[in-house]
Amino acid sequence: MEKKNNSNTYQAAIYLRLSREDGDAGEGMKLVSNSISNQKALIMDFLKSHAEIEIHSVYADDGYSGVNFDRPNFQRMLEDIREGIVNCVIVKDLSRFGRNYIEAGRYIEKIFPMLGVRFIAITDNYDSLDAQGGYGGDMVVPFKNLINDAYCRDISIKIRSHLEMKRKKGEYIGAFAVYGYRKDERNKNQLVIDEYAAGVVRDIFTMKLCGLSQQAIADKLNADGILSPMEYKKSVGINLETSFKKSAQAKWCYNSVTRILKNEIYTGTLAQGKQTTPNYKIKTRVMKPEEEWVKVEDTHEAIIPAKDFALVQELLAQDTRISPEKEALYPLAGLLYCGDCKEPMVRKTIPAGGKKYVYYVCSGNKKDRSSCSPHRIPETELTETVLCLVQMHIEKVLTLEKAMEAIEKAPKLKADVAKFDVRIRKKKGELEKAEKRKMNLYEDLKDGIITKKEYLQLKAEYDRRIGEAETLIRSYEKEASLILESRSSLHEWVRAFKEYRNIQTLERNAAVVMIKKVLVYSADRIEVIYNFNDEFARCMEYTAAYGEAPEGKEAV
Repeated sequence: MEKKNNSNTYQAAIYLRLSREDGDAGEGMKLVSNSISNQKALIMDFLKSHAEIEIHSVYADDGYSGVNFDRPNFQRMLEDIREGIVNCVIVKDLSRFGRNYIEAGRYIEKIFPMLGVRFIAITDNYDSLDAQGGYGGDMVVPFKNLINDAYCRDISIKIRSHLEMKRKKGEYIGAFAVYGYRKDERNKNQLVIDEYAAGVVRDIFTMKLCGLSQQAIADKLNADGILSPMEYKKSVGINLETSFKKSAQAKWCYNSVTRILKNEIYTGTLAQGKQTTPNYKIKTRVMKPEEEWVKVEDTHEAIIPAKDFALVQELLAQDTRISPEKEALYPLAGLLYCGDCKEPMVRKTIPAGGKKYVYYVCSGNKKDRSSCSPHRIPETELTETVLCLVQMHIEKVLTLEKAMEAIEKAPKLKADVAKFDVRIRKKKGELEKAEKRKMNLYEDLKDGIITKKEYLQLKAEYDRRIGEAETLIRSYEKEASLILESRSSLHEWVRAFKEYRNIQTLERNAAVVMIKKVLVYSADRIEVIYNFNDEFARCMEYTAAYGEAPEGKEAV
């Protein structure tokens, strides 16, 4: 290899490295760490007694792992070596050069000798110029590289297990808090609400429930001068870089709105551990299956109620289209289905006589006319019918609420709750006795007190009693639970319908809150399936047991 000076002079590259990930650095590391400075000082002191070595340049990778060699200044050093500028590499020890046993060995044993590069690891007392038989002849060095590799693996395992423990405890381990939250000043693993950003998040969910598309929401936020999540973080002093940014100033867009609408962190639930790396040597991140994510509920204060979040997820899953002249969805978009083939109903505009007539037709019929009839129905007629059915259902819900309130005041209700408690305790006592007697049967058989035939007969009898008692206990618990759940959950779902008690026009936000789907069988037969159907049925069953219940079928 070409040298700058005579054959007895070396142009040296001083290589320095430190990595927090390797466990090389402690807390409070400065921009240029003290450890980097110490490495350089030790090498400079070494060179005082080696006049044949001249310093060409210092290459420092501060904050880079030793597991791989894709480090900016290491690669710059290699370029200088290939160009013949550098023919000697000096490091404090082998672990500073790298912690990958195979790669470190490849450089020291093959690449450097081939390029005529002298390699020195000071504290490991290794100098390739003095090593007998080259790198392979000194068996201590390969073992030290192997130990460095093993150390890195051990640190990686410890870090992974520590982070997994934090995830399971519901501690937030992200580098930055998500938009709408900030990290607690007293506990960096705890999220607290950022009121300004949280208000924007609430507005985004509200606009979605009102029928706006993600792009329409983004356009409105940009028009109102609301900073995007990245720009907002910069405005409060957080220096954040991301691959999502497409221009000099990040704007709200379809994807940024969608990410917020799909993030369940806003309900108070932490879902972490979504990505991982195959091992400590490969840094490429891969997505994990959702069932392997670590989810912990109620780890922080929610910004969005769980029922609103669930409703938005249903809306996102629906096949909905925006009207060409509007930013918002049609009121029943994504909620209409054919009552026979269960395919979605699609909106169709037919111009005639200078006017436009709007109909909904079965998409199954459009695909295959033999599979289903058109089920064609005018939009105005459909909307008016659904509105009428919704108004009727709201009246029934309000009537149901009054019936529930009257029942709760009745002495019979308290007596029934107490009655079930007594029955459950009594049956549990009988169950315990039967189980004990069954356990003693085998001892009686061994002691000759009863015969085998008697043992089998008695065992069958006790099994029957145990099964009967368990069945009755479950039945009593279900009935008691029905009473308690109906009382406790009533106001939560009734509130959604009471909000629209005076509804006169069917708007998108009202439709998505109250309606799960609309089944169109014909122009004369339409069925509305409402949200909270299970709660409604449970309360109907409850009131039927204690008083008169309103009729519950909504179809015309």
